[in-house]
Amino acid sequence: ANGARNAMMIAAQTHKQLKEAKEGSSSGVVAASMPPAVMTATASNYANQLTNSIPASPTLDLLLTQSLSDHADPSSTLGFLTCTLNSTNQILHPCILVALFGDDPTNNDDDGTITWNPIKEGTPLPRFYADGAAKPLAGQLITSIAGGEMYFVIDAMERLLSPRGYDPLTALHGGEPVGRRLMNFLGNSPHELGERSGLTGVAMRREWESLFGKDGGDEKVAGGAGGSSGNENEDDDVGNTEGLIHRENMLAKFMSYGLSHNSRLNAVLSPCIIDESSKSNEDGTIRIKPNTTTRFFTDDTQHGMCIYLGLAELLGFDLERDMKQTLYVVRRLQKWMNKEFVLPESNATGKANGNRKIVSSAKDVAETSAPQAFGIHSIQELKQFLRLDVFGEMQQVRTEGRLGRSGLVSRL
Repeated sequence: ANGARNAMMIAAQTHKQLKEAKEGSSSGVVAASMPPAVMTATASNYANQLTNSIPASPTLDLLLTQSLSDHADPSSTLGFLTCTLNSTNQILHPCILVALFGDDPTNNDDDGTITWNPIKEGTPLPRFYADGAAKPLAGQLITSIAGGEMYFVIDAMERLLSPRGYDPLTALHGGEPVGRRLMNFLGNSPHELGERSGLTGVAMRREWESLFGKDGGDEKVAGGAGGSSGNENEDDDVGNTEGLIHRENMLAKFMSYGLSHNSRLNAVLSPCIIDESSKSNEDGTIRIKPNTTTRFFTDDTQHGMCIYLGLAELLGFDLERDMKQTLYVVRRLQKWMNKEFVLPESNATGKANGNRKIVSSAKDVAETSAPQAFGIHSIQELKQFLRLDVFGEMQQVRTEGRLGRSGLVSRL
């Protein structure tokens, strides 16, 4: 209450000074060049400067030294998370790469090598969008991830972190206005998918139980890391199941057609490395494989898709069930990159692996921007991390410790 009263007094005094200056009063000239009295007053002369003085308080200092948005949105959902979770390139590029380079049945090594004939195809290398996005698999992967698995994470994170009554994350879903309106019209908004899948309820119930305990004693959380709820039948209705996305096949075709026929992107070539020994083929066919040093890999994989997988793990999702397409794409790309950002399928399943986490237990997770790379393994730790003051004035030691655990930051 004191903080709100102080802020209102500051606003009122500032408004009065600006009004006097605008009207050209003699007192206004002086007043306009001076800050409000409440901002310049000291403890000794406070009563002399203000008729209705207010006592000095830490709340006033906090209001004057920090952005009001930090108080309204302490977990940065309006800024950091909104931008991070609604970026579309980090979904488009990896999905097109898998569709273009991972769809060759003759490649037994699965290193992304494909054949290409520049003479017959008319371009020296495959066009990334015109040729890659034209493959049906590209549209299917993009739709299932960007219109489904992403939305499970977005809705659950928004309910747990954003200010009450605000929808900053879902307000920008879909990447652009047309896609957002279409998804909303079809009943595919993040809130609707989160509710239909039951995953938002799982995440919220899991977080409640981690903070306040379980009312049912030994009951487990449905779909969470600890197992299933007391009602085993709930598991059949929870998670990423077939048919959750309305008109999914239609949307996949629209996505593939739209990207492959975009005149602005039509000429973009794929990031490739040519096998020099194949240039001598008489028919002109060459062997190419993806260049894993380009930003399509180094940015969009570990600093895009891995963030979603890391957040889903924090939320208690079953990644093999609820984020299966995202996992599939990351596992294909990391194999071509000779990295392990998530556990391979062979290491993530089976009784011998116990409670190993797919993201947390990965060998190269420190090279990603997933929360686990910064030592964050719970929603409460994520909230604390997002509250850190940009000037390092709050919990500086803990900030440096968490940043130091990241392979990306430690190399700077």
